[in-house]
Amino acid sequence: MALIGPTPEPEELADEQLLAAYRAGDEGAATALFKRYYARLVGLARKRMGRRLREVEESSDVALSVFESVFLRGRADQITIGANDSLWPLLVTITINKIRNRVKYWERQRRDRRREVSLEPRDPLESGPLPEDEASLQELIEQLLEPFSERRRRIIQCMLQGVPVSEIAALAGTSERTVYKTRQAVVQILERIIKET
Repeated sequence: MALIGPTPEPEELADEQLLAAYRAGDEGAATALFKRYYARLVGLARKRMGRRLREVEESSDVALSVFESVFLRGRADQITIGANDSLWPLLVTITINKIRNRVKYWERQRRDRRREVSLEPRDPLESGPLPEDEASLQELIEQLLEPFSERRRRIIQCMLQGVPVSEIAALAGTSERTVYKTRQAVVQILERIIKET
């Protein structure tokens, strides 16, 4: 009488066995394939997508779309792999094709990412300043410096450049206490300007 060994866990099965089990209705097999390849697929998609496509598509969305295609074809018995073969080469091929198709989709004239205008407010700290941002900042600095003497203006300019307090005091020929008081006055003026805008 032959002894029956323990049933192997889905994670221990080969890709071909998992596909066969999924085809037979075992959703656990699909979960095992997903866990086996999802992180690798996301990494592959991220490397292959390019900066412009990553601005409008997530690599995780591409990976999920690949799995959707594989599971649909697998259920319809349209995928065959050998007993010792991996599903990975097929996943790579589908991923590259999907990325190529998404690039074509976004590059069509009506959907060209370069022609998009965001409805969200732009954050210059995230995207870098535009010339008008620099002009606005310069105007704010001039408004900030207006009530101060020449010496205090020099102190404020040094503070804006990140010069340490001790160096500012030496450069301006004043005490560190004066530098701190100037900084406090600047904060108060900034608060007033912000309230007025």
